[in-house]
Amino acid sequence: MLKKRHGFIPFVGIIAVLAALAAAAQQQNAVTSVNWPLHNLDLVGSRFSPMDQINPSNVKTLTPRWLFQHGVIDGVSNQTTPIIVDGAMYVTDSRGSVYAVDAADGHLLWNYDVTSLLGGGSREGYVFRNRGACYADGVVYVAAGSFLFALDAKTGKPVQGFGTNGQASVILDVLKMRYPDVKTAISLGYWFTTAPQVHNGVLYIGSTRSESHIPGGHVLAVDAKTGKVLWHFNTVPQDEKDQGWEIAGPTWVGGERNGGGIWETPSIDPELGLLYVAVGNPFGDSTKRAGINLFTDSIVALSLSTGKLRWYFQQTHHDVWDYDSGGPPILFDAQVAGQRVKALAEASKNGYLYILNRETGQPVHSIRETRVPTETTRPGEQPWPTQPIPYTAAGKPMSPVSPVFPVDIPPDRLATHKLVQAFTPQGPNQILAPGTGGGANYGPISYSPRTGLIYVNAIDSPFDSGRPARGYFSAFDPSNGELVWQQTFEGYGQAGSVVAGDLVFAGTGSNVAGYFFAYDAKTGQLLWKFNTGAGVFGSPAVYMVNGEEFVTVASGGGERGRRGGDLILSFALPKP
Repeated sequence: MLKKRHGFIPFVGIIAVLAALAAAAQQQNAVTSVNWPLHNLDLVGSRFSPMDQINPSNVKTLTPRWLFQHGVIDGVSNQTTPIIVDGAMYVTDSRGSVYAVDAADGHLLWNYDVTSLLGGGSREGYVFRNRGACYADGVVYVAAGSFLFALDAKTGKPVQGFGTNGQASVILDVLKMRYPDVKTAISLGYWFTTAPQVHNGVLYIGSTRSESHIPGGHVLAVDAKTGKVLWHFNTVPQDEKDQGWEIAGPTWVGGERNGGGIWETPSIDPELGLLYVAVGNPFGDSTKRAGINLFTDSIVALSLSTGKLRWYFQQTHHDVWDYDSGGPPILFDAQVAGQRVKALAEASKNGYLYILNRETGQPVHSIRETRVPTETTRPGEQPWPTQPIPYTAAGKPMSPVSPVFPVDIPPDRLATHKLVQAFTPQGPNQILAPGTGGGANYGPISYSPRTGLIYVNAIDSPFDSGRPARGYFSAFDPSNGELVWQQTFEGYGQAGSVVAGDLVFAGTGSNVAGYFFAYDAKTGQLLWKFNTGAGVFGSPAVYMVNGEEFVTVASGGGERGRRGGDLILSFALPKP
């Protein structure tokens, strides 16, 4: 039964992942290898490791141990998150080709080039980018172009029986149900940028790309052995054939039903049997889509087994600012008013962090529909009069993840432009925050059960501000919604973070350099930084091999990632 999004129902329970992490911490002295098998480490997307070989007392000595360059400089930036299993690291280039390297020294073990396998039907505006792979049962899975690939983790050979020679045309298989004459998925604007999720023999992934006028993004469940689509969900229901039509259909008035791409990996709660997906923006002429435009800019919860919609929560109504829900939801348990709550959090490009009960989709703390400006210069535009603004447990508006009113605007720009408040309909000579890059973009957030804090990387680059972007890195307490600490830096805080050893690692991208930072996870004190030489637009991972802990990150991108790159760096403490 579909659950509405208002109200709050506390729930007592402990998610299994925390127990597993605690057990891993107790056994740490006995292990010599710790894996990172999924894009966000685990099903809940925690990006937390109990390893503490690298910690606040010694992180200042952290140095690069090895680097790997795959040689492909293409697309907009190097956005892959490495995955690591049994001493082997698997990374992708911007097209989705996979490289296996020795995680201890960076030597190439094998590579699988997908370039010639992505098919024709090129689409204007198609830009290659890929955020990584996932691993399960001896197989590495990657989404490239509009296909899923299954590769033997030891050899890199295609897994026979999965699609055709290890390649499954999963989006095309779904599109043909509605458009029987379509030849390629890319010709309709559909492809993948995100790493798949995998659980219990099933792959879960969402298709992009909102800006291609796609008629809804597709969430897919795919058999991990055969590559057959088990179910699919359209994020923008087109007609009565798509589930959720009775809810979403009336929220689009005027003929445009485009957008709703999925930019990042979904999260899973196996105990509840739910899959959580963040959905991107609507697209096209906004005067032809009056209404709030469900399920764009939303978190949706779907049944793992059937894909049925269980609940939804929309973070931006009738989006005209490109305020995607681009990053993956993160799942955790929070202590709220003396009760344990099964929670979910997602940071939006609109500049706010949303904390929901993941059983019901209802706010953990108050989220209030707040009146916003509606005056517009666009004939036929019908701005939505309210937007959902999160509040703390104390009843105050939550601090944003980056400014929601323009700050530090150059005087010459102020002489010709007007500062306007958040959610103001766009018009000439306005400066509005956040800009199209965010707020929080596609970068995954992280959560530490040791500190009880959520960590969010975000961007401050207002529309038409006339100044360079600034990064904001913040820690929030989800039990009350309060901001605990916040750091700023030059460049784009676009990539995600990882927590280990009471440290939280995050990077920044700019056209000058790409710094990789380590902060004290409790206090936010900057303890270490390293200039990678190019923008950091990929999210880091941590692992252990041969008894040594490593932190690894991709680097390669200029301002907003408009130059590609090919560098993977792994850092470790100096050898004794």
